[in-house]
Amino acid sequence: MGLLKRHHRRSLLQAPFPKEWEAILSRDVPYLQRFNDVDAQRLRDTIQIIVDEKFWEGCGGLQIDDQIRVVIAAQAAIMLLRLESTDYLHHVRTFLIYPGPYQQTQERVGSDGLVHSGTANLGEAWYNGPVVLSWPDALAASKSPGQGRNVVMHELAHSIDMLTGSVNGTPLLRNKSDYSAWQEVMGRTFQELREKTALGQPDVLRPYALTNAAEFFAVSTECFFDAPATLRSGHPEAYAQFTRFWGWDPANPASLHPE
Repeated sequence: MGLLKRHHRRSLLQAPFPKEWEAILSRDVPYLQRFNDVDAQRLRDTIQIIVDEKFWEGCGGLQIDDQIRVVIAAQAAIMLLRLESTDYLHHVRTFLIYPGPYQQTQERVGSDGLVHSGTANLGEAWYNGPVVLSWPDALAASKSPGQGRNVVMHELAHSIDMLTGSVNGTPLLRNKSDYSAWQEVMGRTFQELREKTALGQPDVLRPYALTNAAEFFAVSTECFFDAPATLRSGHPEAYAQFTRFWGWDPANPASLHPE
């Protein structure tokens, strides 16, 4: 990180957190009430940096305001709480926000072998490009955590996966020695989910996780943060791997302490 950016961030964080933003967090991001004062301040610092450094563009007639910026940045901040190597998602420069599900114009070949276009999306993440989100769905997930689904966290998980230069469901782990256990556990969990789904048995991870390894990582990530106790109960080994990677245990945020 350059000297000018470091100086700018330091100046930015010297200003008090806006009272209007505090009201938005209190109303729309109940998840933040779980943290102690030290980590709550850390999250607010991250929110300020993300709001300041990203370009926010409304699409489909949507007008961007502070509520949109703060609610989305807050969900990103939760993910980055102990993941500083991302430098506040430096490779994501733009958030494109729609007033609802939007039509994807890019053609794709489906499992039926046919070319499909114009599918409705809630979000997507582009390699070295923008993150695209449906605002009502981003807000609904923020206001009602615990469902195991969160479009902001899902798409940002893809962006974090992309930091390795590919999108394969294995992010940049903390140590080289972590990769063997990660791939063994995630591969086994993926296969267990495939077998349960084939038998029609329910699981905390929705079947979309079986699309590929990248979607498995993204679906597991949104569940890890949004319904951590449920994921821990259903897939304890995978949960332990995620706890190591993300650097904290969202099922027990009280265990966090200043580094």
